[in-house]
Amino acid sequence: MIQEKGNPNFTDELNSVNIRATIETYLYYKNLILFSAFCFLMFGFVYLRYTTKEYKAEASILIKDNQQSGISDELKAIADLGIVGTGSVNNTENEIEIIRSRKIIGKVLDTLNLNIVYYSLGKIKKSELYKKTPIKFVANNEIDVEKDTIIYFNYLNSNYFQIVDEDDRLAHKAKFGEEIQSEIGKFSIEFDSTKFEKSEHDVIRIDIRNKNRTIDAFRRRVNVTPVNKNSSVVNLDIVNPVREKAQDFLNELIHQYNLDAIKDKNIVSEKTKVFIDARLANVGFELTKIQDEVKNYKDKYNITGLNKEAEIALEEVSKSNSILIELQNQLELSKYIIRKLNLTDNAYEILPLGTGLESMSIISSINVYNELILRYDKLKVSAGILNPQLRLLESQIQNQRKNLGISLKNLKYSLESRYNKLQRQANKIFDKVSALPSIERGFFDIQLQRQIYTELYTYLLKKKEETAISLAVTVPNAKIIDDAYGLKAPVSPNGKLIYLICLFIGISLPVSFIYIKSILDTKVHSRSDLEDKMNIPFLGDVPHSEEDYKIVVNENARSSSAEAFRLLRTNLNFLLSNQKAKEGKVIFTTSTTSGEGKSLVSMNLAATLSLANAKVLLLGMDLRAPKITEYLEIPDRVGITNYITSDDIQLENLKFQVADVKNLDIIASGVIPPNPAELLLHSKVDQLFENVKKEYDYIIVDTAPVNLVTDTLLISKYADVTLYIVRANYLDKRMLVVPQNLYNEKKLNNMAIVLNDTDMTKGYGYGYGYGYGYGYGYGYGYVDTVKKPWWKRVFKV
Repeated sequence: MIQEKGNPNFTDELNSVNIRATIETYLYYKNLILFSAFCFLMFGFVYLRYTTKEYKAEASILIKDNQQSGISDELKAIADLGIVGTGSVNNTENEIEIIRSRKIIGKVLDTLNLNIVYYSLGKIKKSELYKKTPIKFVANNEIDVEKDTIIYFNYLNSNYFQIVDEDDRLAHKAKFGEEIQSEIGKFSIEFDSTKFEKSEHDVIRIDIRNKNRTIDAFRRRVNVTPVNKNSSVVNLDIVNPVREKAQDFLNELIHQYNLDAIKDKNIVSEKTKVFIDARLANVGFELTKIQDEVKNYKDKYNITGLNKEAEIALEEVSKSNSILIELQNQLELSKYIIRKLNLTDNAYEILPLGTGLESMSIISSINVYNELILRYDKLKVSAGILNPQLRLLESQIQNQRKNLGISLKNLKYSLESRYNKLQRQANKIFDKVSALPSIERGFFDIQLQRQIYTELYTYLLKKKEETAISLAVTVPNAKIIDDAYGLKAPVSPNGKLIYLICLFIGISLPVSFIYIKSILDTKVHSRSDLEDKMNIPFLGDVPHSEEDYKIVVNENARSSSAEAFRLLRTNLNFLLSNQKAKEGKVIFTTSTTSGEGKSLVSMNLAATLSLANAKVLLLGMDLRAPKITEYLEIPDRVGITNYITSDDIQLENLKFQVADVKNLDIIASGVIPPNPAELLLHSKVDQLFENVKKEYDYIIVDTAPVNLVTDTLLISKYADVTLYIVRANYLDKRMLVVPQNLYNEKKLNNMAIVLNDTDMTKGYGYGYGYGYGYGYGYGYGYVDTVKKPWWKRVFKV
């Protein structure tokens, strides 16, 4: 094929051909690709069918911050009592760690009993019976196994059951509700007949899991993340095979977190309540004694009360005493807190709230100190003693403790100074009282003491009520924005993604196989392979045939192979049209190696030429490996070898014919000689060709392969046309250099290539033109009978 250099249209056409060739190569294996894709999609279906699905539950909460958000609506009603409004700052990141702490998750597991899991056993996979199990494993004592333990419950009847271990050994047979003593402890099995279904719940697997590992498993699964850095809104989510279980876990996690926060907040109020109760007990005892003294004094001196002058003096003293009582209460509280700070055994103990102290800075310092203690207690549960955050908190607590002690001592000195000053002022009033008669003065003293203790007792009762109210109205730390909600669609496995991956793999594997095969394949397949490597004229191609007989051409043959040889005959005539008129035209057939089908092409080409009413002679000149008589299934005959070596044998005696093929004579090669090359140089070879050219129109000469022996080259001068046979799917492309060199060196006359044994289903051969759409040819629709196994026919391998 002559290519026009620099022609853009030709380049575009060539690129189009290459793309089309690639597409057609893969389309040829479409059944294999579709089958592979189908198999992997079925694998994906089975995987999705029997893989445990995972569901995601989500919830969101608001971490409250009293200092930023002010007093909540729940506390506004008691804001005037002065016991609210000084809440601590809640750091969102710290609260997230508290939510995910082992302590909180452990409480969730205990409440929901999540370390005991029940499964219904199917033929292939097991299904968890969360809240659907008809039985309940009840541990009489807390059971925390060292390693996960599996037992199997076997239902016998409505009263009895049996427990089987993993080795299917009978461990226990008991009644429902009966206590069972086992290696893991004492337990019983409760039965709910309303949830029981025969055959489905006959055997139930009970997994008793180690608590610590179960906590770690839930900690890994639960995610607690803030909406953004500046927001105290937190999202919680968890993935679990049971959607309802995931929802319950998140709801209980929020609930336990709030309970823990409320408990921490109430610790301060509880400490304050203990202090007030102790003071009330002492003051109440003293008040009772004074009340008795008042009664006894009245009875002894038969008086009913004070005179007018004494009452005025008592009123003045009472005003002074109310201030003294308040100062005295602050002094007592200051001394109490100082004693608590000085106790080394309670170095990290919560202090009373400081109710009654007039110094707001000290009250704030107490709140900060208590907040540090609470944070320290929370962190100590999960952190080691060398944890940097824990060590930092210890340092902060010591500094705060030291500063608070100094402030309280200064407050104590200040209160004592004020108390002494007011006491001196009160003594001046007592000087007026000294002028009263002795009986009235004694009653005045008793009455004054009663008034002092009464006011003090009333004051303490008020503070106790305020503390009780603060305990009652403690609000949760987290406000629930959205309760836990489980998504109905599973998040794992992702069905669409699994099918997409399976489809991709199912297509990629055969495509990769085809691609690698094409890269490693060095065989000649099509005319385009020949034209890429050679510039020798191309005569035509012969498709693969599955027919049993070797000569496929006769008058009635309409197979693709027969039509291909007719097309070769036509093209051959065009090739011989430039030859000078001769008595007969000599056509050589040769190949690079043996097995490329030159003998079959010679026989069928000769038969095709004879059908055109031409006299044809098929001459076997492959003296080393003759195939003509073998293919015709006839005994070996005398032939060319005998003719050359014997003067007694006449050429006419060597000819024979085959049935159904007219005008065709055949001369076999004869016996295999020891020196074929020397025989071909004999003078009788010249005589042979001179005689047959006078008698026949066409002489088809089957010669030896040129890459193996030199026989063909020795007689190449007699050829008018040399048909070089290349077998598709057989000859290595690297061997094409042999015919190209012969053509360049003109060692074979008038060479032309015939591509043999092409696969027409791939678009290489007859019926599809030459190669990939540029060439000629047509077909009648006759397809040779295929005798391959069904899987080869389907997948074309």
